[in-house]
Parts: sequence; structure tokens; C-alpha cells
Amino acid sequence: MNKLSEKPDLDIPTFFHSILFAYQKKLKDILGPGEAVFVHPVLETFHLIAREKGIKMVDGETVDEIFENFQKELKKTGLVKEATFEKLEPEKYVFHVDGCAFSNPCHTLLDPKDVTCTYALIAMSLFQAKTGKKVKPALSEFSPEGAKTIIEPL
Repeated sequence: MNKLSEKPDLDIPTFFHSILFAYQKKLKDILGPGEAVFVHPVLETFHLIAREKGIKMVDGETVDEIFENFQKELKKTGLVKEATFEKLEPEKYVFHVDGCAFSNPCHTLLDPKDVTCTYALIAMSLFQAKTGKKVKPALSEFSPEGAKTIIEPL
């Protein structure tokens, strides 16, 4: 690729999405359920990096507002057709992603039954940062086109 306007030969976003799934799967294979101890430090580190490096995060006065803004921004990227948060209880949500650009090959090839959706990890980090409460580690339920993940405090 010689010009900035040319499309790259490598699909780097799909590589990142796939490597995260592969990493989660192998961590779970090796450590079993003990891998859950890494969830909170990873989410905290993600938010710390974003804050320290000035990466714009999703704003809002409440978790509901932050989630509403996150789903709008995620849809604007074109990486998903639909993203919604279903509120089950005051601090319990189901995050739905449909039409994920990475579902093929990631969902079909890796058969992710024992990992968490990348977008849900971001939502979990936003939840923790706003509420100050640690999230309950949750595995996503994947479909060929998307995923759903419960987000709630421990």
C-alpha cells in the first residue's frame, strides 16, 4: 500500500478481534474458571490507558445515558448493524449486538462459547468506571451474526 487512500491488504480490525477471542479461549483452556480473575484488572487497565492517553470515552451522567451513547457511537462505526442495551433491573442489562462485521470469520471459525464479546468488554469497562462497582464476569452468548451479554455488578 503506497497511498493513504488505498485500502490495506490486511484486515487489521478483524485480526484484533480474532486475537482477543483466541487469547480468551486459550486462557480459559489453560486456567479454567480461574481466568475470571483477570477480567477486572483488564477492564481497569483498559480504562486507565484510555484516560492517560486521552482516548475519548463515552460520556453520560448515568449508566443508562452512557450505554445509550455507546450504542449510538458503535452503530456509527458501521462495525455493527444494531447495538442495544435491555435494562432488566436497576443495574442489570443485556447488551445485544446484531450484524457484527467480525462475526464471520470470528464467530463461525472460533465457535466462541467461552469468551466475552469485545464490545461487551468495552461496555463492562464503562459500567465499572461510572458506577465504581466491579462487573460480574460474563460469557457472551453468540449467534452467527452477533452476541448478547449480561452486564451487572458482582
